[in-house]
Amino acid sequence: MKTLGNAEHKILFGDVLEALNNIEDESVDLIFADPPYNRGKNFNGLKDKWNTDDEYLSWCYEWIDLCIKKLKPNGSFYVMTSTQFMPYFDIHIRPKLNILSRIIWSYDSS
Repeated sequence: MKTLGNAEHKILFGDVLEALNNIEDESVDLIFADPPYNRGKNFNGLKDKWNTDDEYLSWCYEWIDLCIKKLKPNGSFYVMTSTQFMPYFDIHIRPKLNILSRIIWSYDSS
C-alpha cells in the first residue's frame, strides 16, 4: 500500500480492505467510493468479475461497512455503482446512514 499526500490530507493507494483498516474510526470527513462494477472489465490484466453476484455483494458490504465505521458522525459518503447493484447497496446502507439524495447520470449510451 502506498500513502500519498501529507498528515492532514492523504490518499491511500492499495487494497481497499487493507487501506481502510489503517484509518482511525470516525476520522474521515468525506468518502467517495467508485468500486469495480462486477462487469468483467479488464484493467491491465485484472478483471473486475466475481464468481457470483452474492460473492461480489459480500465483498462490497465489507468495504461499505468499513467506510461507514471510518466516517465522522457528520461526514459524507458518496458511492458509485451500476444500476443493477444500486438497490442492494441502498438496502444495505439505509439502516446505517441517512440518505439525503442520489446523483444519477443521464446519458445516451450509444
